[in-house]
Amino acid sequence: MFALAWANLTHHKLRSLLSALAVGIVIMLILVSRGLAAGSLAEVDQRIQSVDAELVVLPAQENIIFTNGAPFRRGHEQHLRQSADEHGPLAANVVPVFFGQVKMGGQQQRLFGVDPRQMAAFLGPRRILQGRLFEWAVLAEPDAPDRTGQRPMLPTELVIDERLQRVGAYHLGDEIQIMGQDFRIVGVVEAGVAGRVFAPLETLREIVVSGEPSASMYFLKLRAGLDPLVAAERFQRELGGDVRVELKSDYGRLLRDSFAQVNLYLNASSGVALVACFLFILLTMYTAIIERTREIGVLKALGVGRAGLIRLAIHEALLISLGGVALGLTLALAARGGLLLYKPLLTVDLELRALVLAVVIGVVGGVLSALYPGYRAARLDPALALSTE
Repeated sequence: MFALAWANLTHHKLRSLLSALAVGIVIMLILVSRGLAAGSLAEVDQRIQSVDAELVVLPAQENIIFTNGAPFRRGHEQHLRQSADEHGPLAANVVPVFFGQVKMGGQQQRLFGVDPRQMAAFLGPRRILQGRLFEWAVLAEPDAPDRTGQRPMLPTELVIDERLQRVGAYHLGDEIQIMGQDFRIVGVVEAGVAGRVFAPLETLREIVVSGEPSASMYFLKLRAGLDPLVAAERFQRELGGDVRVELKSDYGRLLRDSFAQVNLYLNASSGVALVACFLFILLTMYTAIIERTREIGVLKALGVGRAGLIRLAIHEALLISLGGVALGLTLALAARGGLLLYKPLLTVDLELRALVLAVVIGVVGGVLSALYPGYRAARLDPALALSTE
């Protein structure tokens, strides 16, 4: 039956190729869109996991992917530092982060405003490849002026990772404008740190919130021997419902939850595209059955039963859909290579389970799209079919 099915398809090469190409394009779009979403989230989670901390403190009502600004005020940080039990403070280190946005490397990057003295929590074993870390301006009080009556000039400096430097062809001393200020690149660190771009915390606070000690989120390094889950529950009770205290290990789940609406859209659009694609195969098979009415009559006269004709239709549809899956995988790999070439900071993760799912979709879709045309062929009356011109 496969030989006969192949002969039927090659008799109409262009139509068969277009049907397979339709499947391939849909499979490619599904693999690339889902791979881009999954790869980007996984990369962000991996970089956040590199921070030397056990807990993250986040705003309760904001989406952690798109949030910016500084919802946390001075009192939150003071409470995190002062919270203690009979053995002493719960947090060995409280690391505030102030988020901003900057366009570098051809796309928007999240700007991490951090205290230069706490950069070790982000770097870990990673080295400074070029230059140095940004400077720290010491202020006795947030509003304290210098002898001239003016607040001291805070350093407008950036530290970037090596991947961003390579993609953007940046050099030490290059200036990047952020919120109307010119920031100068002073250091390059190994890739894998939580952010691709770092700036002094106090500088961003000064520009955005007039020096108020605000933060977008906190990383908490706990006292040695303290159970992170117990500590998270205690901080949550003390800080109330406006704050989320989460295990850093759960950050990937939080990212996926924040991306849930976009993921729902991707699933819905992919489902609609697949239905349209396999309806196209069904129409192709139905047209082929109508065109081959006489040939089907000959087959029935030769003793081919209804089950055999249904199998013939299924074999043809499977050849089309599996050919489409092969085209889709090839196109997905080509699209991934193109994205990495033109947008090197993007991550497209073509997981094995996604590739297996594409094959399953092709097989199931091919079978389903062949059932009605096969049933139609099986019901043809041999005498009537043979009389058809």
